[in-house]
Amino acid sequence: MKEAAARVAGQERVGNFLFVRFHCPSLAERLHPGHFVLARLLPTWDPYLRVALFPTHLAPLSWLVYVPHDRGMIRRILEHAPPGTPLAVYGPLGTPFPEVSPQSNVLAVAQEPYVPYLLGLVQRAGATANVVFLVERTGVALPDDLSWLPPTVEFRQVQRQQDALAAHVHRLATWADYVFVAGPRYWPSYVARVLEDVWPLLQPGRAFAIVPDGISCGLGLCDRCVVEVRRGEARACRKGPVFDIATWFGQARARRA
Repeated sequence: MKEAAARVAGQERVGNFLFVRFHCPSLAERLHPGHFVLARLLPTWDPYLRVALFPTHLAPLSWLVYVPHDRGMIRRILEHAPPGTPLAVYGPLGTPFPEVSPQSNVLAVAQEPYVPYLLGLVQRAGATANVVFLVERTGVALPDDLSWLPPTVEFRQVQRQQDALAAHVHRLATWADYVFVAGPRYWPSYVARVLEDVWPLLQPGRAFAIVPDGISCGLGLCDRCVVEVRRGEARACRKGPVFDIATWFGQARARRA
């Protein structure tokens, strides 16, 4: 786990989502959507932020990190950190999303509170591929104005109702070459069942889920990020946080956890 010197370069909001910009040229070039980083404030270890921060809107010299609502103290620290606040950032950590083929069809599916975890992927894939971003709305986290999405991305919404999301995924999966998912821990298994109704064989390399909940230490020591997989359990920080849905959650063949 490599340490990089960074600094806070400002804060941004998208609806109720808080993003903090980290300026860190030495690390920015090595980050990919799905990676996470750990951070601490300098010059001491106190406070060590104890939360996985997921980069999005990646740029050559900096990136935004999403600060979850349920991290009250950490959110307050980063929300009010003035530009120039020094940080030590550790990463990149975890298994990121794979690159998509140019001109391919990409379906990105997120439950509303988990939208930030797919923004980096949508941003990058939208530059070369055809992207549909499907969001299951659960509240008021997203703004009404969605101009912050890349202009090449088609945005669709569905209200949280029984079988409504599954019906949309079922139709769009017949078009998609890749499916990327962000949601609660039960979502990968749920989406696997939906996709297995569409694709005769759910093969590795086509569908991926990010499981960001509970990653604290980032080292596989605290067991807070354990995810139930096809056979047993896996630590999201060590095996993920991006999982191949066919390998870990599919039903068509035996999987190794």
